[in-house]
Amino acid sequence: MLRPALVLSLLASLSVFAAGEERTPAEVRADFTYGRAVVTGVVEGVTEYLPVSSTGHMIISDGLICNVNKDPNVIVQGVVDRKGRAVSLARVADDYIVIIQLGAILAVLVAFFGRLRGLLVGVVRGERASLQLAFAIVVAFLPAAALGFLFKDAIASTLFSVGVVAAALVVGGIAILIAEKFLPARPAEGDEVAALGWRSALTVGLCQCFALIPGTSRSLATILGGRLAGLSHAAATEFSFLVGLLTLSAASVYKMWSLGPALTQVYPAGPAGLGLLIAAVTAFVSVKWLVGYVSRRGLGVFAWYRIALGGTILAALAVRTLR
Repeated sequence: MLRPALVLSLLASLSVFAAGEERTPAEVRADFTYGRAVVTGVVEGVTEYLPVSSTGHMIISDGLICNVNKDPNVIVQGVVDRKGRAVSLARVADDYIVIIQLGAILAVLVAFFGRLRGLLVGVVRGERASLQLAFAIVVAFLPAAALGFLFKDAIASTLFSVGVVAAALVVGGIAILIAEKFLPARPAEGDEVAALGWRSALTVGLCQCFALIPGTSRSLATILGGRLAGLSHAAATEFSFLVGLLTLSAASVYKMWSLGPALTQVYPAGPAGLGLLIAAVTAFVSVKWLVGYVSRRGLGVFAWYRIALGGTILAALAVRTLR
C-alpha cells in the first residue's frame, strides 16, 4: 500500500510534469527585490483603506510597474503547498497581494487601539454594548468570508486581471456618485458604531461580497453598505475599518496557512518584511487621514479618480487589442 507522503509526492510530480516549465525557488525569491517590496508596500498601505481597491492597484502595479511574471503554467520546482499541490508563479504573486495586508492590519490595530482594547475588555466582562458590537462585526464578516472560501479558486483564476480591475474601478466610481446624490451626508449622532444592530451589520456584510471582484474595493463596499444602513460617513468608515481588520486577518492567515512549507521557500524574509513595514506605516497615515476627510468631503473625489484610472486603462487595453 502506498504511504500518504509517497502519494502526495507522486501527485506533485505529475503536476510538475503537466505544467512543463519550471523555475527554481532561488529564481522566484530573486524576483522579490527590495524595489518591488517598496512599490507593493506603498501601494498596499496607501490604498487598502481608501475606497479605490488595494487589490486592484496591486494587480495593476504588478503588471505595469513591477512587470511580475504571473504565468499559471510555470511552477516552482520542488515546491508544494500544504495539500501537496504544485505552486505556480501566478499563485506566488496573487497570494503575496493578500499576505502583505498584514501591514495594513497592524496599522488599524495601532490607530484604533483604544476602541479595540475597550471592545475586548468589554467582551471578556460580558458587557452588552461590547458583545453587540463584536456580534455586528462577525455578522458583517461572514457573507464575504463564506463566498470567498467557496469560490476562491474561481475568483483567482478568472477575475485577477487588469481588465476586470479597470471595469470594476469605473463601475465603483459610478456607484459612489449615485450614493453621494441619494444618500446625502449628515453629522454623526453619538457612538453609532457601538449601537449598530445585526440587520445593519448584515447590510454591510452583503455589500462586502461585491469586493470579491478585484477593483471593487472592500473599503468602498463596506462604507457604502454602512451608508445604506443609515450610518454617517464617519461611522460607516470606522465600522469599515473594524470589519476590515477581521476580514483581512482571516484572508492573510488562511493564505499563509494554505501555502504551508512553500511560504518560506518562495518569499525572501528581507524584502517581504520591508514590504510589510512600509505597508503598515503608509496604511496608518491613510487611516488617520481618511476618517476626517470623508466626514468633511464625502467620497466624490474617489469616484472621479476611479473613473479616470479605470477608463484610461480600458482605453489602453482597447488600443493594444486593435493593434
